[in-house]
Amino acid sequence: MAGKPRRNAFTYPQLFFRQPWEWLSRYRATNTHIAWAFYGTIIAGALWYAHVKLQVPLWQMGILFIAGAFTWTFMEYLLHRFVLHYVEDSPWIHRWHNFIHGAHHDVPNDLRFVTASPFVTFPIAVLLWALFYLVLGWNWVWPFFAGFGLGYLLYEYTHYAIHKYPQPPHPLLKGLWQNHYLHHYRTPEKRFGVTTTLWDRVFGTYEKA
Repeated sequence: MAGKPRRNAFTYPQLFFRQPWEWLSRYRATNTHIAWAFYGTIIAGALWYAHVKLQVPLWQMGILFIAGAFTWTFMEYLLHRFVLHYVEDSPWIHRWHNFIHGAHHDVPNDLRFVTASPFVTFPIAVLLWALFYLVLGWNWVWPFFAGFGLGYLLYEYTHYAIHKYPQPPHPLLKGLWQNHYLHHYRTPEKRFGVTTTLWDRVFGTYEKA
C-alpha cells in the first residue's frame, strides 16, 4: 500500500487499563485462521442440524443460505460505516474506536489488527442469531445463519488478503483491492464495502478512482 497512516505515532490500542490486553493480543495475527476454524465448525454444524435433524429440504436450505450470505454484505456495510468509524469528542469513545478499528487505520499493514477476535465477535453473533430466530423461526434460522456466517468469513478473509497481498490473486478482484486501498488512504469516510461495492453505490458512499 502507498500513503501514510492517519497519525505519525502509533499507540497500541488500550481500552480499560493502562496496559494492553496481552491475553487477547498475543494471537491477533492468527485471528483470521482462528475465525475460519471456529465459525467454519459452527456453519457446518448448523447445516447438518437443519438437514439431518430438522429435515429442511435442500432447496429451502439453498435459498436461505444464499439469503443469509447476501444479508451479511448489508451488515458488513452498516457495521463498517456506523460502528467501526463512529468517533465523537469523548476520550472513552476515542479509546474504544482505537481498540476496535482505529489501530487498523494507523498501521494497515499490521495483520494483528485486520481480523476481530472470536472472543469479541461471538457474543455479537449470538445476538444476531436470536434476532434471525425471531424473524425466521427455529427450522429456517440455521441455514440462514450458516450463510450469514460464511459471508462473514469471506469478508474476513478478503480483508486479510487485501492487506497481506499487494496484488489480488485474480484480475476480477482488482476492483475490491483498489477500493479498499482508497478507503484507507484517500477517502476513509467513503468506500465502506470490502467484499462488494453494492451498498456504497446504493447509499452514495462509492466514488470512482
